[in-house]
Amino acid sequence: MKTVSHESLTSITPAQFQEQSQLLANEIVEKVLRPKTPLRTTVVMQALISLYCHHAESLPSEARGDVAMALAGLAGEFLKASSAPQTAPAGAPIH
Repeated sequence: MKTVSHESLTSITPAQFQEQSQLLANEIVEKVLRPKTPLRTTVVMQALISLYCHHAESLPSEARGDVAMALAGLAGEFLKASSAPQTAPAGAPIH
């Protein structure tokens, strides 16, 4: 995988940035999260959030608000998904 250096991050387009982040996400899924084990998945997710927060500490104060909004948006999506009514598969007994 071709990586982008820190110095060149300011010169890449948003599309290139998105492509690089998607490549890294795919690599994490393929190399770290397989086979699927729930504990490992949650540990990796927590590690990524910790990395995100650690990086945010190095950002200028005005950029930290963007980081907070991104994490809040993600938390909101998770909360919404967790509270969505779950339907039982057809034919499944309901007790």
